[in-house]
Amino acid sequence: MTVAAPAGTEGWIRHVLTVHWGARWGAGALAPLTVGGAEPLTHTAGLWHVTGPEADHVLKVQLTAEAVRAERFAPLKERVLTHCRRQGVPVLPVVPTADGSPGARHDGVVCELSPRSDGTVSTGSRAHAAAIVRTGLDLRQTLDGLPPGTADELATIHLPRLVEEEDWSAALDDAERRLLPKAVAGHDRWHRAAAAVLHELAAAAPLLRRDPVGGASGSAARPAVVHGDLHLQHFLLAPQAPARVVAVLDFDNLHVQDRLLDLAWLADTAVHACGDDLAGARRVVADFAAAGRRRGLLGPGDTERLMPLLLAHSLPVIVDIAKDILDRGILAAQWLDYFALLSPARRRTVHRLLTCADGR
Repeated sequence: MTVAAPAGTEGWIRHVLTVHWGARWGAGALAPLTVGGAEPLTHTAGLWHVTGPEADHVLKVQLTAEAVRAERFAPLKERVLTHCRRQGVPVLPVVPTADGSPGARHDGVVCELSPRSDGTVSTGSRAHAAAIVRTGLDLRQTLDGLPPGTADELATIHLPRLVEEEDWSAALDDAERRLLPKAVAGHDRWHRAAAAVLHELAAAAPLLRRDPVGGASGSAARPAVVHGDLHLQHFLLAPQAPARVVAVLDFDNLHVQDRLLDLAWLADTAVHACGDDLAGARRVVADFAAAGRRRGLLGPGDTERLMPLLLAHSLPVIVDIAKDILDRGILAAQWLDYFALLSPARRRTVHRLLTCADGR
């Protein structure tokens, strides 16, 4: 359920800033945030460029009710972010409200204000991919060092229904038996896009059917606090050389799961950042695996588990977007961007590169 207007309109945004952050914030210039003229890749929140008293900021407005976490999530997330910043991970601070809270709820809508970064998303660079790997490994190491009890506390705060774990096997069965034939029968660009990604899923299915939880090595999952969504658009890179990550974004899906999920995202995102440079991707993946082992983040057999784990995690999302297109007639331009971010074909490639890096 999406919150109806006037929530998210300019007048509403200005009122929220004035009430919760103060008159100086409410008096600044406002504009819906775009990236290169396109809306940022988010389907649950509105992002606004806010000209603050001293610098530009971004107000994130959670407009989809199903994406809202329990109230105690915000202060816990802020503690995690503070821990990350203290360890040198480039995480943007949250601007506290006038009463010191890390965010505000107005008309039941969650709002959060942060400085605006001048970073950009990688458009295909081996140097950027290497920088993403370094920062991603730093983040995973930092999350592994959170104070005792953080994971136990977070485990009691359920994920939004939009991203909670679903049965990948049932979703795959529906994709292969019903959705793929339906997509192939259509001839417009939406049916073609759905058919392409569903064909990719079918080709990737053998990796999933090797038991993505236990993996070929039979090693058990190691629950920990995970970011859970380390895709390419959540790493902002410095606009000028040298290549470095200036911000890791969107910790709204912090939850407790197998800690390898973040490392799986990281390997996939590094390859995505390389663009069409397959030789660069091979080098970056080899460096990722070596650095992960050297830091103690990857153990024997872990690299073979990464892509099956990530495929199982994201498959229900891909299938649900295909249902939006084929069953519900919801034709949002961002679906095509999500198919690119979640590409099963790329993850098959990453799996091959990882197993080669391990000499398999």
